[in-house]
Amino acid sequence: MTGDKIVHGIFFSVGVLRNGVRERSRKALIALAFVMVLAFSLIVALVGFGLNSSSQFGSQVVGGTFLYAIIMMVTYVLQKRRVAAGRAKRSVGRLILVIACVGVSLAVVLLSFLIMPLRPIVLLNAVLIGGLVLTFVLILIYDGHPILKERGTAGLIAEAGLLIVSGIVYMTAVSIWIVPYDPTKLGVGPQLLPPSPGFPLGTTYLGQDLLSRTIAGGTIMLEVAILSVLVCFSIGVPLGLAASFRGGLWDRGVCLLMDSIYAFPGLVLAIAIAAMLGPGVVNLALAIAFVYIPSYFRVVRSQVLTVKELPYVEAAVVMGARNREILLRYILPNILPSAIVLMSINFADAILTAAGLTFVGLGPPVDVPDWGWDLTFGWGYLISGAWWVITYPGLMIVLLALGFTLAGEGLNEVLTPKLKE
Repeated sequence: MTGDKIVHGIFFSVGVLRNGVRERSRKALIALAFVMVLAFSLIVALVGFGLNSSSQFGSQVVGGTFLYAIIMMVTYVLQKRRVAAGRAKRSVGRLILVIACVGVSLAVVLLSFLIMPLRPIVLLNAVLIGGLVLTFVLILIYDGHPILKERGTAGLIAEAGLLIVSGIVYMTAVSIWIVPYDPTKLGVGPQLLPPSPGFPLGTTYLGQDLLSRTIAGGTIMLEVAILSVLVCFSIGVPLGLAASFRGGLWDRGVCLLMDSIYAFPGLVLAIAIAAMLGPGVVNLALAIAFVYIPSYFRVVRSQVLTVKELPYVEAAVVMGARNREILLRYILPNILPSAIVLMSINFADAILTAAGLTFVGLGPPVDVPDWGWDLTFGWGYLISGAWWVITYPGLMIVLLALGFTLAGEGLNEVLTPKLKE
């Protein structure tokens, strides 16, 4: 070995790496910061354009969500400091937090019926969901950032993904109160009007306000993604646990079924199932869930086959623990992080698959504001120069999928850490 060379050959040479990992990490953080700035600039701009529109209660709803989040955050910090100082038990601190949440929620319910007696439920959902999302963001920054920062780049990636998703969820939760026009109303402006002061994002070929459709279009995507992932998780995880732990013919039969489903291309299979079930949010979610169940089964099965051979599981068997106790107390907690990571990554796949199904005409009804429908009907006008019709809905789909992907990849490194850099 001469100098920094360790191995030198005809086709390769290996040397000492000096600051290479640190430089790559710095570049990754710069790219991550750029994506975060772009994402939040777009979300803040959309919400700002909506608040400056003719919306009657937009400012009140947004202010109410921030007030809700601030009250909950102050309560959380105070009870945490009391517990840390030894002046209250942890159980008492949690009880205080629950009481504060219930009290603020009841106040929101009362104000919703007083301010909007004809539509109290809509106002209530917007304030509660928006307030809870903002509370999660504040707690993530206050409590989660120091913890995730210790995990290096992976922790910051997870935090960035969660913040991007939270921003889009918040915008969607308050969308009905900040949109300038009804997203489904036709002829609110000239057809294919470019972005202008009256219509900041332009109009569609039907004269619909694209700003309103972009703000409200994430509702269907989020509903489909959440429902499909919950169905996948609730079916794939128990199947993987039971089949791999029991073994024998039951395991081979379920594996054969899962492999048969996995053999088909995912999008083609989802199209076939959605065509059979018909349009609708639930049918769309079920079609997507059916495609991704084998992924959960495979991950859980491989983890269980490894975990059940470990000494502590064998000790539980020798001590006479029942199969249910072994599965729920000893095996499930150890395989759950892998399933949660797959769950977070699966959100991005579900969103892209839902957009693809909508693009081929198998999505929700046409009169529902949806980013997928805007892509479906707007791509034909791109040649004529109407770029704005598909740009903003497409960008929101990309950001939402990117947020879930970043969260999933970051959580994968945080929950199942590998070698540190």
